[in-house]
Formats: sequence, C-alpha cells, structure tokens
Amino acid sequence: MNEIEFRERWCAEKTMYNAWGQLISDSISLSLRTDLNIDLKDFLKIPVEHRVKDVNSLIDKAFYRNKNYQDPYDDIEDKVGVRFVVMLQTDAEKVCDVIMHVSETMGWNAIQCRNYNEERILSPMLFTYQSHHFIIRNCQAIVADKVVIKENTPCEVQVRSLLQHAYAELTHDAIYKKKTLVEPDVARTVAKTMAFIETADEFFLDVVKKTESKEVSDVESTLDSIFIEVIGLDPIKLNSTIIILDAFKHLINDRLEEDLLRFLAGNSYLVDVIKEKSVKNKFYMQSVIIFVYWLIRRKKSAVEAEWPLDWKIITSMAMDVSVALSRVS
Repeated sequence: MNEIEFRERWCAEKTMYNAWGQLISDSISLSLRTDLNIDLKDFLKIPVEHRVKDVNSLIDKAFYRNKNYQDPYDDIEDKVGVRFVVMLQTDAEKVCDVIMHVSETMGWNAIQCRNYNEERILSPMLFTYQSHHFIIRNCQAIVADKVVIKENTPCEVQVRSLLQHAYAELTHDAIYKKKTLVEPDVARTVAKTMAFIETADEFFLDVVKKTESKEVSDVESTLDSIFIEVIGLDPIKLNSTIIILDAFKHLINDRLEEDLLRFLAGNSYLVDVIKEKSVKNKFYMQSVIIFVYWLIRRKKSAVEAEWPLDWKIITSMAMDVSVALSRVS
C-alpha cells in the first residue's frame, strides 16, 4: 500500500472509526456511572472524548518512522483512541475492570497491551511512561449511529492517573516530538519526575484512606437505597452530604437503616414533601435529606449543637416535622 492508497482508504473509513470511538466511549462511561455509582464529572479529571488521528500524522507513522509495518494501514491500532484520566492509580484500576466487563458484555475483544502494575513488577528500577493501554476490537460487524463498523476494527483505550497524564503530555511535546537527541541529564530528570509522580500517588492514596470514613461511605449507600426505594427518585451527589454525615457520624450505628425505615413509615407524608421540595431545591434531591429529617425529630439537641450548614435549612425542615427549635440562628 502506498501513501495515496492509504489516504484514500482512511478518507473512506474515517467516519466508521469515529463512530466506533464514540460507541466505546459512551459504553464505558455508562458502565462507570452505573457499576461504580459515580458522578463522572467528579471521577474523571478530564472529560472523556474519542479522537481520530489526522491523516498526515497517520501517514507519517505508517511510512516515515521506521515502524517496519507489514501492512501499514491495518497494523496501526490507534487510528481512533479514547482516554480516561482519573485522580489516583486505584481509580485507574477500577476503570480497567469496567473496560473488561463492558467488552465481555458487548462481545468485544479487549486486550490490555500495557499494564502499569505488571510493568512496575517486571522493571522495578525503571521509572518511565506509565499508563494502562487496551486495544478493543469488535468480533463481528455492528451498526452504531447508522454507521456500519466492520469486524475487527481496532480502538485504543488509555487509562491514566492525573499525574501520569501530566507526565505523558509534557514528555510527548518536549521530548517525543523533538528531532534532536535528548541529552542524558534531560532523560535522567524525566525519570526522576516519574519516580516523584509514583511516590506522590502513593502519598495521596494514603491521605484518602486516612480521611475516608467507612461508616460515612456505608451509610451514604444505605441512604441512597432507601431514597430510591421509598422516595422513588434517583439521588444526586453534593458536597453537603459528606459534610452532614461527617458531622453526625457519631450517631451512626448498626440500627440506623431500621430506624430510618421505621421513621419514614410513621411519617409517610414526608415522601410527598421531599418530592415537592426537590423540584425547586436540589438539597432535597440528596438521600441525606432522610437522615436530616430523622435527626431533627429524634436528635434535636445534637442538630442544634452541631449542624454544620446554613441554619435556615433546619428551620424550614423542622416545620415539616412539627419540631420546635430552641436555636434561632
């Protein structure tokens, strides 16, 4: 295949690769939201989007970079790519698990061609580019967005931590694209940077573990389940939930779920109150609202002493459950 033939084929198939990248991006993103029950705007540090390569970049890679391709067009597996950037390496591993799950469910063939954890074990003294790379191919022809995607079409999926992404972007522009030979001291500086990144990731993970309360995490999950089952709405995630649960975590015990369900059963009118108020006030779309109503009725003194947010929220909610407050503001 010569350059002209390569360019003609790419122009004919670019739309197909674009549709394939979009389908993979959408499928993995949906599974991340549902399987991990997360808000992608918080979890992903850079909005995920697929990207098809520029034809001139492809031709340069195929014919002028000593890649020794047997079949220049088909051997290039990253004509379209998707990248997921998360905060920590542990988050990246979660995304990797979801990618494999989605691929199995959709009947795709996903091969992890780069695994950061395995590379670190095989080369413990080497500090260089780190990322998880997958090549995903469809095992049979499929139709996406009215476009036929031919069997065995490849798409590269990368998964990185935010620090790994910063390293990759910098070195790609400052070193990879340079035509001149990189001096040894520059290469050593880059290696030291990656060593620092790996250490920083471990430090950040340690901070998360030490500041993350299992009780708070468990009760948030419980509240979400109750909210969906009893209120009949999907709860949203706001920072105020964590602030409230952290302030009153000393009141959380093994009986809380039972107490909350009993409380709602005895005050069934609150279901309609929450639904009505949630239309105009997003605070009521948080599952923690059930816990707050319970606190006002059952733990009024604790609420008056320790409430961490605007007191106007409590004065309004106290009226809903006919509780007289001593605290004014």
